[in-house]
Amino acid sequence: MSQLESAALTLAGVTLAFLAVVFAIWWLRRPRTAPAAPRQPRAPGESRLPKLSRRAEPKLEEVEISPSRLARISRKTPLEIPAEPEYETDPQPAADIEPVETALESMISEVEEEAQRIETVDAEEVTLRLVPQIPPRDAISTNSWLGGRPHPPAGMEWPRIDDQPADFLAQIGCADLPRDLWGGLGPRDGALAFFIHRRKHELRVLHLRDTGMPVTPPFTLNDPEGWFGPHGGLASGDLGAFAVRAFPEWPVDLVAVRPGDADPRSEGDPNEPGAALHDRGYDIADPAFHPFDWGSMTAMVALLEQRLDRLMTETPPGADADNSGEMEQCAALNREARARTEEIIAIVRDSAARADFSASDATAVMAGLHAIRWVKVIRSADPETGAEQIETITLPLTTHRADANLWVHDYQTILFDRAKHAWCANPDNLSAPARALFEPWWRTLAEREMAAMGHEPFRHVPDYDEERDAVLLELPTSGLMSRIFGDRDNLVVTIDKADLAIGDFSKLRVQMSS
Repeated sequence: MSQLESAALTLAGVTLAFLAVVFAIWWLRRPRTAPAAPRQPRAPGESRLPKLSRRAEPKLEEVEISPSRLARISRKTPLEIPAEPEYETDPQPAADIEPVETALESMISEVEEEAQRIETVDAEEVTLRLVPQIPPRDAISTNSWLGGRPHPPAGMEWPRIDDQPADFLAQIGCADLPRDLWGGLGPRDGALAFFIHRRKHELRVLHLRDTGMPVTPPFTLNDPEGWFGPHGGLASGDLGAFAVRAFPEWPVDLVAVRPGDADPRSEGDPNEPGAALHDRGYDIADPAFHPFDWGSMTAMVALLEQRLDRLMTETPPGADADNSGEMEQCAALNREARARTEEIIAIVRDSAARADFSASDATAVMAGLHAIRWVKVIRSADPETGAEQIETITLPLTTHRADANLWVHDYQTILFDRAKHAWCANPDNLSAPARALFEPWWRTLAEREMAAMGHEPFRHVPDYDEERDAVLLELPTSGLMSRIFGDRDNLVVTIDKADLAIGDFSKLRVQMSS
């Protein structure tokens, strides 16, 4: 039954109740005749005389005796009868009783206004944005999050799809959902937990009446055909070994968006901030880029060791005689840079095995690397003559330039990934300079990769009917959340409104929007 029909039934009920009250008041106030006294019953053996006709008694005429005549008879002075005072009667105002018709019209008007208000609310579209908390707040008050670990009831087995453990995507606290989301359909207690097949477009949604302690997934995201896709292309190539193969556990706020409200979601290329940093250049000797634990430190030196092979440590064969001397100087400088770097790498690995990490250790290592110089040789052709041109650039080992990218930008990509996981666990794991760098960056990505519920899909979905379907969840590809769908598509989960009304989540439609 729609809310408009409910309002009509309410109007009918109120009208009948009002008429009943009016009738009751009339019944109590109607004029009544005094009932005749009941006839006394005749006692046994009692005899009564026959009724005799009565003569009409003569009517005596009233005799008016004036006061003067009465005085002569009584020989007294007649009394002066004072004139009867005139009183101004102020009649009591009659009770101001509102006519029945006026009262009914007022009630009908109120019910019609309420029905119109309900219809207006129904017509307003309310959608929900899942806004990542940056910075995160108290974990105790967090009821909704993306990635990480679900909080199932105690004893519940890990969900499986096609007899395989499923990937956990999100858990949403139903008590925090807006009352009018999905037209008021769906649960408003417990939580909805979303699990997806490791490589297929199959998904399970569980309505958890009770929640328990967090449960770690029974596997890492190591399926090459799966949904793991961290920022910067870290999932593939020789950088894949450095990725944290998990979806970060990111708490989200459920923000309702109605017509006229500001939308926290924005359009834009999520890769733009990283690309801008790459193009303008930077130096990781800046404390914002320092490693923050032994994991990030050892990953840094492992990457650096791999990239040392890219240094030009020998004079290129076939070098022009005019440039051979300069090429040899560059090669010699790079050989020295490699030797000094390998010494620092050995010190780091030895310290990681026997000492606790400290920020001062990271500062010392980065200062040592910054003191090392290396040479980048850039070959190009003269646009006019076509002759080969050689340019040499000497840089600190910690400096990145777009035209001299040895290892620094790859290290920054690894640091970005590890920092977000550590920060989600505890923001204090990062230094103040690191948070000042990453938090605004992550906030921009969150706005451009924001998940949503109860809306019209952001992109085209082949099988979607606005009248039939409700969008249960839409997850865009997100480097921040380390997930990728198709060719950077969106995962859209819809459900029939009829199924949502009865809480049946077994007939979901899972599609990719492009």
